[in-house]
Amino acid sequence: MAKPHNLTRSAGAMGVMTLLSRVFGYVRDLLQAAILGAADSADAYVIAFRIPNLLRRLLGEGALTAAFIPVFADARRKEGEEATWQFATTTFWTLGALLLVVTGLGVLGAPWLVRGLAYGFTGIEGKIPLTVSLTRLMFPYLFFIGLTALAMAILNAERVFAAPAFTPVLLNASIIAAALLFARHSPEPATWFAVGVLVGGALQMGFLLPFLLKRAPSFRPRLSITHPRVRRVGKLMLPGLFGVGVTQLNLVVDSQVASFLGTGSVSYLYYAIRVEELVLGVFVISLSTAILPALSAFAADGRDDLLREAVGRGLRFVSYVTLPATVGLWVLREPIIEVLFQRGEFTAADTRFTAWALALYGIGLLPNAFVKILAPAFYARFDTATPVKVGAVAFSLHVPMCIGLASVMGHAGIALSTSLAAALNAGGLLWLLQRRERGAWLRPVLLSMARVAGASVLMGIVLLAVLHWPTLEAVAGHRAVWLAAAIAAGALSFLAAALALGAREGREIWRELRGRVEGGHPARD
Repeated sequence: MAKPHNLTRSAGAMGVMTLLSRVFGYVRDLLQAAILGAADSADAYVIAFRIPNLLRRLLGEGALTAAFIPVFADARRKEGEEATWQFATTTFWTLGALLLVVTGLGVLGAPWLVRGLAYGFTGIEGKIPLTVSLTRLMFPYLFFIGLTALAMAILNAERVFAAPAFTPVLLNASIIAAALLFARHSPEPATWFAVGVLVGGALQMGFLLPFLLKRAPSFRPRLSITHPRVRRVGKLMLPGLFGVGVTQLNLVVDSQVASFLGTGSVSYLYYAIRVEELVLGVFVISLSTAILPALSAFAADGRDDLLREAVGRGLRFVSYVTLPATVGLWVLREPIIEVLFQRGEFTAADTRFTAWALALYGIGLLPNAFVKILAPAFYARFDTATPVKVGAVAFSLHVPMCIGLASVMGHAGIALSTSLAAALNAGGLLWLLQRRERGAWLRPVLLSMARVAGASVLMGIVLLAVLHWPTLEAVAGHRAVWLAAAIAAGALSFLAAALALGAREGREIWRELRGRVEGGHPARD
């Protein structure tokens, strides 16, 4: 059985691959910024990619994963290996058939989908037709990535984390290749970015299939919507589509509102979110992915004490990462965007607009990280209804906040409203989980957050001093070198302050990643 302290080992195995993926992802975004900039074609590509990506996160990566892994763990405990793999195989082939139907409908309904996500594009000549064309080209990506997401869920349930975490590298590499080989010399470069997405989706599915076939006793085609456990997954998915997808639904609202704010607004938000995801992805998402199989096993075994301990550790660890990151993104927002993206078609004005979106999205780092740890605690007990209710409240408040703040602050108001909605979602889940689990498990989390917050404030003071000391930039000789030195100074000051204030999470994370915890076992691959 998994142990709470082994979660960091699993997250570490994923984190290495995720870091590699994020490096490739940055190169991809850099090429997108340099070739497409923040012009109409960039906005069209972002929206067109968002449509199948949104459905993928709702159908495949989000609600399906949250519903499938607890049922898989329960089946293994009660019915044995053969029945468990029969259930997994049936789910895979049934999902494939469903995705084929959805893909066909998406290609046919692309004009309505585009208007539903970015109606404001209708006021700009040629923008809607281009977005529709790109949407139709990329929509089959949903089929490939949906099955990839289920394969990842099955492998994660088997405690295989590194290989699934590597698959986004293939998507990013495909887009990079298409950009470098074809997009730079094309009259409509966004089309080649779309081709890269489609090829990348196929590569991801093809890469994971051997890992899946290696573990499955049989993988012959089985289609069934009446299989009792497939039906159970479906029933758990229905509320989970909203519970897991509230963040994605917020993005739908964000895209629709941003489409009315003029050229570039959609792209500013996209680039800012990509930087925020870089922070979330390397550790937070890795930990949240590793925690669901473990929590499901604890719940199936009736080990409520281990479940609470694992959730508490997860919250402490993500706080240790996201609180200083939030301060760092706020203080260094403009230098970060300038160094990462300001070249080619991406101008200094684009940098300023994107930087403000990044700062305000950064406020949502901690709440979003908490949701990724708290929601699996409910899913592990087959409770997908509670996250739905909390998400519904957060979403209903986000819509008027987004419209109201955007009317005053432009695209920056959209970023702020998204972060506030995430805070409402996280706060509601935390309050309800504390009521359900009771006990003193939350007290260490709050004490840890107070220490880490104090260290983050001290780090922010150091970063402000560096930011307003132009001599340092002159000595560095290059903006990127100066930024790296500033980040290093901030990180060192945070670590020192955290130790002085008694925050032990840094040492715990490091010790567990090095495998020094007695009885720890690395993630299998």
